Amino acid sequence: MLIPSPAPQPTRIIVEPEDVAARLLSLDSVLTEDLLLEANQRGFEARLDVTRAHAPTAAGTYHWHAFVAALRLALVEHGWTMRDERNCPLVISPDRAMAIVVMTGNADTGKTFGNPTNQADKGAVLDEAVQRNIQYQLFEASALAKLQKGGGTQLWVLLYHVESGSNGAKEVRTELSLPSEFHRKRIANWSERIILRPMSTEPSTPVIAPIPTIPFDVPVERKTGT
Repeated sequence: MLIPSPAPQPTRIIVEPEDVAARLLSLDSVLTEDLLLEANQRGFEARLDVTRAHAPTAAGTYHWHAFVAALRLALVEHGWTMRDERNCPLVISPDRAMAIVVMTGNADTGKTFGNPTNQADKGAVLDEAVQRNIQYQLFEASALAKLQKGGGTQLWVLLYHVESGSNGAKEVRTELSLPSEFHRKRIANWSERIILRPMSTEPSTPVIAPIPTIPFDVPVERKTGT
């Protein structure tokens, strides 16, 4: 007798501010929307340190690194633990119930419709490739098994995407979501998505700062006769 596989459960999407706050609180008492968005803001600000002298992909790379550091430092102050699993930077709750990893997402990130996932690899440039490599390491079966061994730790993804508006402003969208299915080392489905409020920047906010002008002085010493 063949028993059909259970149908996949629909993704639970949480978007209303009061529901977002309540769900984050239920995961851990220190998790708030403001804490998560503040860390992402630190990442976005790191983009502004990029000049035209930097590599073209530096802005995205700076954002990710600063976001990761800000999130981990903020949570470590509340008893969370930093852990690098096969070079993938995680932060784990004190009860080991959940681990969070920061990833760049596609254009559907932070929207209630569409199919958000970690950064698509088609046409990726260097910084995206570096981030994909980190993500791929995490999705190795051995890495996931090691993470979950003994404690049943859930892997949550703090996904973010930066999008340019027609007026030159940037919108930064963020969600904390629980993957339920992986396909070829990319997230194919989610059990739950907690969508945070979007962050907007002014149109005048520079994305690439000008190269600073530094005075170049050559010290001159007068020779004295002997």
